[in-house]
Amino acid sequence: LRSCIYNTKEELKRFRQLVVNTVLATDIVDKELQELRKARWETAFNTRLSMEESLETTEDRKATIVIEHLIQASDVSHTMQHWNIY
Repeated sequence: LRSCIYNTKEELKRFRQLVVNTVLATDIVDKELQELRKARWETAFNTRLSMEESLETTEDRKATIVIEHLIQASDVSHTMQHWNIY
């Protein structure tokens, strides 16, 4: 499984950071993390800044921040299900 996810130390580092950021995205109470996430969203989707970076870096940043927001949304919506679902 590891060889399917990463082959180099750099890929392992990126994968680990993605997992850590995804887990931290479920913390909706920490205002500092929320501000950091908003700033990363602005950086990722600001076309002026995106043009200064390589296409791969821009796409990686966008993918990462979208994954974080999807996990956060699913985590929040999960708690809103009716008790009978559990």
